[in-house]
Amino acid sequence: MRLLTNTFLLAAFLFLSVKVFSQTPQDELEQIRQNYTRSLIDSNNDSDLLNRILAGIPPETEMSDQVVVELHQRYPFNLDKIKEYMDDINEDGSWPDIDYNDTKRSGWDAKKHADRILELAKLYHAEGPSCTWSPRFSTVIHQALDYWFRTKPVCKNWWYNEIGIPKTFGPAFLLLRTQMRPDELKEAVKVMDNARFGMTGQNKVWLAGNVLMKGLLLDDYDLVKAARDTIMSEITTGREEGIKSDWSFHQHGPQQQFGNYGLAYLGEMSFYSELFAGTSFALNAEQQAILNNLLTEGYRWIIWRGYMDVNALDRQLFHNAPIHKALAIGNAANSLKKGSAPADVEKLDAFLNDNFPPQSSDGAVFTGQKHFWDSDQTVHRAPAWMASVKMASQRVIGTELVNEDNLKGFYMGDGATYIYRHGDEYLNVFPFWDWRKIPGITSYESDAPVPSPRSYGAHTRNESSFVGGVTDGHTGMTAMVLNRDGVHARKAWIMTDDYVLCLGAGIKTDSTLSLTTSIDQRKKRGELFYLENNRWNTVNGTFTATGKALRFYHDSTGYILMQPSNSVSISEKRSGSWSDFMGSYTPQTVEGEVVSLYICHPKESPASYQYLILPAVSADRTASFCTDDIRVLSNDENMQAVGIDNCFYITAYQAGNIRLADDMLLEIQTLGIYMLSVENGAIRVEASDPTHMQSSLSLKINDYALKIMQPAGQVSGQSISITPVISAPLVKHISVDGKKDDWAQIPVAVSGLIAPWDGAVKDQTTFSVCHDRKNLYFIYEVSDSTIIYNNEKTEASVGSSDRIEFFFSKDTTMTDYYCAEIDPHGKVMDYHAKFYRKFNFDWNFKGLKLGTYVGKNTYIVEGSIPLKTLEDMGVISPEGEMCFGVYRADYYGPEEEQVIWSSWIIPDAADPDFHIPSSLGVLKLR
Repeated sequence: MRLLTNTFLLAAFLFLSVKVFSQTPQDELEQIRQNYTRSLIDSNNDSDLLNRILAGIPPETEMSDQVVVELHQRYPFNLDKIKEYMDDINEDGSWPDIDYNDTKRSGWDAKKHADRILELAKLYHAEGPSCTWSPRFSTVIHQALDYWFRTKPVCKNWWYNEIGIPKTFGPAFLLLRTQMRPDELKEAVKVMDNARFGMTGQNKVWLAGNVLMKGLLLDDYDLVKAARDTIMSEITTGREEGIKSDWSFHQHGPQQQFGNYGLAYLGEMSFYSELFAGTSFALNAEQQAILNNLLTEGYRWIIWRGYMDVNALDRQLFHNAPIHKALAIGNAANSLKKGSAPADVEKLDAFLNDNFPPQSSDGAVFTGQKHFWDSDQTVHRAPAWMASVKMASQRVIGTELVNEDNLKGFYMGDGATYIYRHGDEYLNVFPFWDWRKIPGITSYESDAPVPSPRSYGAHTRNESSFVGGVTDGHTGMTAMVLNRDGVHARKAWIMTDDYVLCLGAGIKTDSTLSLTTSIDQRKKRGELFYLENNRWNTVNGTFTATGKALRFYHDSTGYILMQPSNSVSISEKRSGSWSDFMGSYTPQTVEGEVVSLYICHPKESPASYQYLILPAVSADRTASFCTDDIRVLSNDENMQAVGIDNCFYITAYQAGNIRLADDMLLEIQTLGIYMLSVENGAIRVEASDPTHMQSSLSLKINDYALKIMQPAGQVSGQSISITPVISAPLVKHISVDGKKDDWAQIPVAVSGLIAPWDGAVKDQTTFSVCHDRKNLYFIYEVSDSTIIYNNEKTEASVGSSDRIEFFFSKDTTMTDYYCAEIDPHGKVMDYHAKFYRKFNFDWNFKGLKLGTYVGKNTYIVEGSIPLKTLEDMGVISPEGEMCFGVYRADYYGPEEEQVIWSSWIIPDAADPDFHIPSSLGVLKLR
């Protein structure tokens, strides 16, 4: 059967090869040109949902973001505007409203000339030579081309000369290829010659894309192939710049660039995915998967209801930027779908359905929490709202100022915190911002100009390595040590589906200036209220409260100060100019209404804060919300710790002890961020190293010492999940027969074993355990596509078979312990051992009973051990606790080294070894 299948696949491949690759090189180039042309013309299709959304937004009059420029090329043809171009053009081919001597490095005015030629070329190609509504159509295009070829405008910013202008003219030249005179074609090639292979990241892709257009223009197959290969070489991960391991995107050093270079990269690559379809240049499966993951595992997190998170915009704080950039990602998703497998298409469709009308009235389908460990950013998505926190560290640059973009954004990486329900809460609020009150940051109270990164050097880092987050995918804690521009603080955020808890401690400065922490600063939508004497009062202008734990409410969002604070709340009209912070804009005053809420810290240091943000709630809910269940156990320079129900969140800036509950003392021996969940006697720990410099994290839960190893192959700063304490519930009875019937109501104790020496891969093994006061029962269910076992009848033969293993130890040092290794058919190798690896194979578990089942790609080992046996062995403590280990050996070939070793707890060993104390957890009898 396998031979028949392989033969069929070979025949199918040969058929596919003939179908796809039988074209001549010139035929392939023509197909790519047709694909290119179709993409240019079809982008104006007003029946497409995203284009209809775009058409409902007034076009921008000033643009310097290439993504927005290309998005605007999707607007339906504006014949009135095109007629204006034709009527207004000068005899020399220039337009009177364009400043061809513009010296700006961003938003270069002369580029409008190229944009208009492309717009004219698209309509000319769509209408065809028979276009009768304007006999001057062709003449105007050639006039405009001749002007550019003759005057050759040059920008002071290299990007326009080598990327922006060739990238705009290239498609126009392609559309006009058969219409240009030989001398025009020669000049067109000169324009494209400004782009050459080189540079890194998205700049490399842009340049190669321009070379590709030149190859298509000249019908040069080798040049097109070289350009294609250069572009595709950037579809990879693991480099210093580009796609990171957490599916964020870096450029200009270690700096998150979701909304700038990363978005351009995704847009370009998704375009090429569609462009090369059906040719020998098509992306391979791995390349397609990387692009799909970048969108579904990266970008999907930072778009909420059709708006991009402000924290993802970085320096590109343009007018309507959150809408434009979200639409660009939507277009990328549509392009990627055409080359993707059904499972990926389903994810891409889910992203589109979550963000663009019609949206589900039940809220977002895609929920959860993710910490981007490579980019110091955390996103939490609840069904009705989203929150985002952006930080910076010695590893990660918080923001940048380039080409007069982001002139006031110095503090944007200092813990900026945005809360969204509709998505447009911060849309176009930037001209009215107090830039020292960016939501979430701690900064100086001052009327002096905001410092710029340029004043401090190329980039000003947060001088701290302690920045990170821990999460189980649903809730978590994010924290940073802020040490920047003379400001020092410990800042932490705990996010659940109900609220965001914000903590600050150790707040001080070397300056004589006072410090503030901004809670929020957003567009005004309805009134801002404060609660006093159980009554909501409207804030008009500025309201200052001294030493009070007040509550505030605005636009479906509640704010609760959980400790007496000096607070300022503002609701007012403000005026400003986009050019104040984005130098490419023409100076012009605009007005808007803003609400702002912040805490003024006393100069006596160190100061602290505790406040709660309740998104998507009513005013009544805000007024009645009980904070008693949120137990702030510590909030100082050493530790920030909070208990919420059965979950504990701890950021330890130093080693120390804290009592989490009457029966739980936690001793933290290494700094880190931890989350402990207690349920039915089991304790689950999530941990991360915010410094990215530690190979392990150590803590002690009561008397149980736990060393959490950083798995080999796992990136530093990523959350490590472990359940070091599991419990065996009390049941009536279990029939040991290799079946799962009796286990339906018993919770799984261990879900997935980790292969620490094979890339920290987590398998699908489940382990459950229970007792009936007479016997301890256990069951392993193992997924295995290559079940291997030795038919010999000796105990030793188990050592060359797939098997499950468990160890019982008398103490945490493993000086005296007992082991059983069991193959899929129930053959046992059990022994008594002493540290280190001193085995007595004559010993056997008394009363051990087994039942097994072997199926296709799975096997089950079920068993029981009399509790009397375990008591006689001395492994059960008076409290009913046992030092216990769960393991698996998975052979995938006949050779001795062809085995993957997996463990419940990751042992502290460079090479595979379960016979060490760090491999043990705790099993508790309930």
